[in-house]
Amino acid sequence: MTRPSVFLAQSTANLSGHWCLCNALPLPCEGERQVAVALTWKEAAVEALRGSGPLSAADIVRVIAERGLRSVTGATPEATVGAVLYTAVQDGDPRVKIVGPGAFEHTGSAATPQPVANLAWLEPVDIRDVWENEARDFTPWLLANAEHLGEVLGIDIELEAREYPVGDFSLDLFGRDVTNECPLIVENQLAETNHTHLGQLLTYAAGTQAATVVWVAPSFRDEHRKALDYLNDKAGDDARFFGVEVKVVRIGDSPPAPMFSLAAKPSEWRARVEATQAAGELSEKREAYRAFWGKYLEAIHEQHPGLTNVKAASTRNWTNINYLRGGINISLAFLAKGRLVCEIYIDTRDAERNSAILGALVKHKAEVERAVGEQLQWDDIPLKRACRIRAITDGDVLDTSSHDKLIAWLADHQLKMKQVIKPLVEALPDSLWTGDEHDDE
Repeated sequence: MTRPSVFLAQSTANLSGHWCLCNALPLPCEGERQVAVALTWKEAAVEALRGSGPLSAADIVRVIAERGLRSVTGATPEATVGAVLYTAVQDGDPRVKIVGPGAFEHTGSAATPQPVANLAWLEPVDIRDVWENEARDFTPWLLANAEHLGEVLGIDIELEAREYPVGDFSLDLFGRDVTNECPLIVENQLAETNHTHLGQLLTYAAGTQAATVVWVAPSFRDEHRKALDYLNDKAGDDARFFGVEVKVVRIGDSPPAPMFSLAAKPSEWRARVEATQAAGELSEKREAYRAFWGKYLEAIHEQHPGLTNVKAASTRNWTNINYLRGGINISLAFLAKGRLVCEIYIDTRDAERNSAILGALVKHKAEVERAVGEQLQWDDIPLKRACRIRAITDGDVLDTSSHDKLIAWLADHQLKMKQVIKPLVEALPDSLWTGDEHDDE
């Protein structure tokens, strides 16, 4: 006799064939002891429907009792069966369907519904368990992981030095805001914000002429959020102040993971209002640039998530869209005579180093142009400090009918140029930046 699936067998040397009294089902179990496992109402009802044709809830209860699929309890078991089967159909159980008012039928499918996802929860980790000391542990880690900070800020950044001297004091991190082409500073602390660090932040900003100012802490007092908002209101387009909360979390026994979020940031709307009040309405060209770059950023964030950190649209004819390595960016620009370019722009602030970096990349010219799919301009520009690798097409920002086509061209070239050139740039020897020929020996 085939054993019903509602029972589990356990071996025993003491028992021979017997009648299992649970649910009155005869179970020959020579050398085995049968242990009943009760079915849920849902599974019992589905089993009752199997091979039975359409049944009402009351008929299903009768079959369950006759076959001993489970004990029939409660004052209105038919209501329970109707409810669980109706819910099963609504949840997409492939084994059962509704065939009429109060009537159900087995579909013949052997498939069972997908189990509910087993999800875990993020658990907070004490930040001091990961970085015991801000200067010794956290600041060096952030210097080495600048791209993650840039991602939450919505800009590309380059952190150049830690413990950067400002008069008699030392700034935690100094670098550049690549997107806005200005000095950037970062002040860290591993405790709730306080007035001391706010004062230090402003002192360092003044001492470095920083236009992008970042304060990192596990939590921000409301007074300090408001202080950063006030500074952003007053600075307009001339500077930007960010408050960044850093926390550490884990899932189960996973390694701890950092999590950044913005506690304060510049208001694009307020900055735009102040700029309008100060200089009148934006020129037609500047408004056209803002509209185009905004549309472009919206398109690539949707089509190519992670391709750039940049979120704010520029009002200039150009925008730095990707940071590759110190002084090397991917830039997009409208030029004179109706031209549009996507280029690798090299400016380490040293003409000889720029030329040396371009020379190292020229060795891979065939590989780069094959990946991009066209010939590129490789310009040393002897009369200027910077160098560039450039793709060019026709494009006028005022011709709105061409914007979709130009956006597609830029996205394609940005993606291809980043994919092929970023690994080459990262593999270049450090000596091209430091000038020390023995760095990599």
